[in-house]
Amino acid sequence: MENSRSFAVIRIVARIFAGAALLFTANGCIATRSWVQDQLNPVKGQVAQQESRLNSADAKADRALASLQNLSLKRRLVLDSSHGPTFSFGSAALTQNAKREIDGFIHDLEGSTNLESGPERVFVVAGYTDNVGKEDYNYALGQRRAESVAGFLAGKEGVDPTQVRVVSYGANKPIGDNNTVQGRRSNRRVEILVYEEKIASGS
Repeated sequence: MENSRSFAVIRIVARIFAGAALLFTANGCIATRSWVQDQLNPVKGQVAQQESRLNSADAKADRALASLQNLSLKRRLVLDSSHGPTFSFGSAALTQNAKREIDGFIHDLEGSTNLESGPERVFVVAGYTDNVGKEDYNYALGQRRAESVAGFLAGKEGVDPTQVRVVSYGANKPIGDNNTVQGRRSNRRVEILVYEEKIASGS
């Protein structure tokens, strides 16, 4: 991720200096240090703004998960394309295959415990992407896909919306190699994690 940010900055700076070179060639001028600094200031501002957006997204994810400190992970479903398509390319709409996977997951959960077993249960829906495309786009796409799954849980599966937390990690937490087709397919996923209250041990 740091490398992609650095490359983006290098590309912007290169464009500025290329434009400056053309301007100076046409006008026979020589760049001054203050002029170069004036041209770089907007670039620094853009980089800082981008970093702020990404840090804000990470902070939101951390806050959403902080409430789980007294809970333990009980069940987990990974929606990727290993058992068939779950999302079309660039889309947040659930496919029928994804809906069937969620149906089966909730059915198994109901079989083990009561789905309406109180506020101690939390569903975390986390969206992830591969590293193709811009970082802010990937964060937004991960968020939209996670929200689509959360909406299906609440609307079709009867999960209490107050028990659902939605987060997006974008391309930040890959589980596969983004340099391969299979790796990118694994990274494009939504995870449903079911947390329940920890059982306190007796003294």
